[in-house]
Amino acid sequence: MMGELEFWGAVIAMAVITYLTRALPFLLSARSRLLRRLAEGSSLAALGPALLAGIAAAVIVPDMMALRGVAQWLPYAGGLLATALAARRLGNAGVAVIIGVAVYGVLLALAGQAG
Repeated sequence: MMGELEFWGAVIAMAVITYLTRALPFLLSARSRLLRRLAEGSSLAALGPALLAGIAAAVIVPDMMALRGVAQWLPYAGGLLATALAARRLGNAGVAVIIGVAVYGVLLALAGQAG
């Protein structure tokens, strides 16, 4: 019972944080000091990407800790590498994630066929 409560508490907290990070710029006026502090060039501009990286790490790391052997690591490593290269080359995090997921899926399918 307590495990379920903790799970749903985490889901609700992530939903609220995600909503606030998406909705806050639209709720603030253009002259808001907070909005200026969150704009590019400020020290808080990295808050959004940092939240996304933290969520990604919380999801990916436990799965990777359970992996055994190179064949199981290859899809993860390939997907992460493809994401990093696409982000660097394209400068668009959304497209980079789509490319990384596609590479991960292809490598996972190939590993499933080989095994």
